[in-house]
Amino acid sequence: MEKNENQSSLQALLFVLRRRMVYITAIGAAVALVFALVTAFFITPIYSSTAKFYVNNTQDQMTSVSQQDLSASKTLAESSIVIVRNSSQLLETVIEKSGVDCTAEYLKSNITAGTYSGTEAFYISVSSPNPDKAYKLAKAFYEVIPEAIPDIINKGDVSQMDPPKKAVEPVSPNLILNTVVGGILGFAFAFLV
Repeated sequence: MEKNENQSSLQALLFVLRRRMVYITAIGAAVALVFALVTAFFITPIYSSTAKFYVNNTQDQMTSVSQQDLSASKTLAESSIVIVRNSSQLLETVIEKSGVDCTAEYLKSNITAGTYSGTEAFYISVSSPNPDKAYKLAKAFYEVIPEAIPDIINKGDVSQMDPPKKAVEPVSPNLILNTVVGGILGFAFAFLV
């Protein structure tokens, strides 16, 4: 008897959902449209440029690289990132070299840096609402880092690996993703109601 009641209530729910599917779909589409409009017109796009570097710990280029040299290079890459994030003098040098009007605190809050899966390579990305500003600051990092880091650490060698490129498309916000999320939330809300 209980099984029949559960089946009956499930059938009733499916019947109500079928009758209301037009409304549920319309609400989902409306919320998706609102998310798309807010993303397109009210959220400032952010552009990013990235400079890439390689750290080498061996002093003599003719000798073979040992596991100890690789480990030391990985540590130097991580140390380089810490220096980039925390050296006000380095940040001021980058700002001066770029010709961009900003403060060291602004630059510090708009950079991300990391290593590539624990390798000797690392990157510095600069984000800004202005793609020219992001590019000029990343390019200044690209020019300053190979000289500045070995001077500060007193060992190793930082090489330029890949120069930054001027961003053409913003890295955020993602219009398609926000629209899809809005549609899913709208559909879920309408379904629950």
